[in-house]
Amino acid sequence: MAEPPENIPPGFEPVPGNSNFIHHAGPVYWGEAEDQFVLGFRVLEHHANPARMAAGGMLMTVMDLGLIMGIISAQPDGVFSPTTSLSVDFIAGAQVGDWVESRVDFVHLTKRRGYVSGRLMGPRGVILRANGTFSFPSASDARFNVGGRASLRDAVAARQKLKKAQS
Repeated sequence: MAEPPENIPPGFEPVPGNSNFIHHAGPVYWGEAEDQFVLGFRVLEHHANPARMAAGGMLMTVMDLGLIMGIISAQPDGVFSPTTSLSVDFIAGAQVGDWVESRVDFVHLTKRRGYVSGRLMGPRGVILRANGTFSFPSASDARFNVGGRASLRDAVAARQKLKKAQS
């Protein structure tokens, strides 16, 4: 993973854990904005295409996890939620040096699936919009047993409990 960039907005910290894909692609941070948990990253050279704009794969990676943040916020005690569908519309570009953040606009949960829509925001407005569907596998499905690892779900649940205790 690259060295953390300077000028990370106050209240953001690195995404927990150290062995998953987002850490290889990052650095990516999480924090709060507009009364929701969000992900953010500063577009660095290794995130960029030859035009020095954030590569679509990086934007989709952050949006995928940003949508999952919506599910985690609505269901902090849930199980790992793999992506089953992700549709993305690229609206504008993000240049090297830009700070990009996720926003979740809609979350609907059923017993077996979560449906989420959201967007990535940059300094000039919407960069990307997306819709995702995430499955909720059975707790007995060993493929999705991620317990015991530092996770974003654990960090969100802990912060939600702290906020409740303070209010």
